[in-house]
Amino acid sequence: MFRFDFEDEGAGDSDDSSAADIDGGQEKTKFKWAEALEVHVDKEHFNTINGSINVNTFSCGINRIHHIQPNIKNVQDSDVLEAELRHSDLIPGKYEGGFKIWECTQDLANFMIKELSHVFHPGVRVLDLGCGAGILGVLALVHGCTVHFQDYNESVLNSLTIPNVLLNLSKDENDDKIARCRFFAGDWLSFLELTHRQNILYDIILTSETIYNPENYCKLHFVLKQKLKKTGAVYLAAKTCYFGVGGSLRLFENFVSEEGYFTCTHCWSSKEGVQREIVQLRFTTNPE
Repeated sequence: MFRFDFEDEGAGDSDDSSAADIDGGQEKTKFKWAEALEVHVDKEHFNTINGSINVNTFSCGINRIHHIQPNIKNVQDSDVLEAELRHSDLIPGKYEGGFKIWECTQDLANFMIKELSHVFHPGVRVLDLGCGAGILGVLALVHGCTVHFQDYNESVLNSLTIPNVLLNLSKDENDDKIARCRFFAGDWLSFLELTHRQNILYDIILTSETIYNPENYCKLHFVLKQKLKKTGAVYLAAKTCYFGVGGSLRLFENFVSEEGYFTCTHCWSSKEGVQREIVQLRFTTNPE
C-alpha cells in the first residue's frame, strides 16, 4: 500500500482515505514507477521543430492542430525502444503509449469544440492528464487557458508534446503562451507528491484512454480528487471496454460510485465502430 504524508489539497474532504493508504499497484507489480519531474522548455525543443520533421494536421471543427510524427527509433529512451521492438503500445511501468494519438482523443477534441467552447477562456486552468501528443491541451491553450501537461514518459514530453505546443504558436505569442504552460513527467502519485506544496488545482481536467488498466483506478481517482477544484469538472474519454487488458468504463464508473466523491454524467457515445464514450465527473454536493 502507498501512503501519502501530506494533507488533502483537493475538494476539502475530511475522510481519512484522502491521505490514507492508496493502492497504486506497488505491491502487485515488480517494476518501479517513474519518479515525477518537471520538464522545462529549452532551445533543444525549438531545434526539434526547426529541423527536418514530418508534420501532420489534427482537425476538430474549424480548428487545425499541427503535430509532428516522431521517428521512435531515434528517441533516446530504452523503454520506448523496447516497446517499438515488441511492436507494443504499452509496457506497464515503462511506456504508457504516449507516442500514439488514440481514437478517443479525437472524440474529446470534437466534444470540446462543439459542446464546451464556452468553458475554455483566459483564467481557466486545465490539466491534460496522460497528455501524449498534447492535442487536448493545445486546444485549450489556443483558447486562452493556462495548461499543464502530464505524461508518464519524459521522452514523450521532450520529443512530442513540447514540440507540438511550439508548432501551434506564432513567433509573436511564444513567450506569452509558453509562460502559461507547464510539463510534468512520471507516475501519477509521484506527480502529486511533486506538486502538492504548490497548491495547484484545476478548473478542468481532460483525460483520454487512461482507464484501460483497472489496477490504476485507485490512483487515477485520487489524482482527480486531489487536483480538481470544488467547482471544476473532469472530462474523460474512453472505449467502453478494453478487451484483453481488463479495463472498462462501467468498471471505472462503479469504482467512482463506490468511492462516493464524484457524480458521473454520460455526455457522448459513438454511433459506429468501436464503442466509445465521454463522461463528466463533478464533486458530489455531500460526499460521504
